Amino acid sequence: MNKRLTDMKKIFPLVLISIGVAMISVLSQFTIPFGPIPLTLQTLMIGIIGTIYKPSHSFVTVCLYLLLGFLGFPVFAGGAGGASHFLGPTAGFLLFFPFRAWITSLFTNAKSSIFTIFFANLLSSALLFVSGAIGFMLITHTDLQKAFALVVAPFILADLIKLIIITITSKAIFASLKHHWYFK
Repeated sequence: MNKRLTDMKKIFPLVLISIGVAMISVLSQFTIPFGPIPLTLQTLMIGIIGTIYKPSHSFVTVCLYLLLGFLGFPVFAGGAGGASHFLGPTAGFLLFFPFRAWITSLFTNAKSSIFTIFFANLLSSALLFVSGAIGFMLITHTDLQKAFALVVAPFILADLIKLIIITITSKAIFASLKHHWYFK
């Protein structure tokens, strides 16, 4: 293998990770107030990253995004940032974001069918809801029924729509980059 290709294989994942962090940060700004947990496009991008990136790269991408938010950069929903978000009602969601991407990545690649992509994202999204509800219950001292009513049920339809968008978008990305070594 020539040196240029070797260097490219080292640099390309770093570029992808940087683009992923930027995209999550930008899409997090599109919010619809929806009770204690806003509806954002953040999870849409995390799903796409989880689907098209390799597992370690998807995990690192989302961890770096969270680190920026933790350090106070305005990358969270509505331009928020700061360590306090990891102690608030969204903590369970935030802390599970890297695992949502990683779990999806474990099951998906360029050869995955639309059904595999959809169900991998459905699984990781369901686990994100579980983590988010548990975090919400612990922080707000509410019971499971109230947590479900406030932070899961209102988002199910929107999440299903996001899963369809993730599936279609990911297949299109894979198709357009099918000759690139990273996506093979």
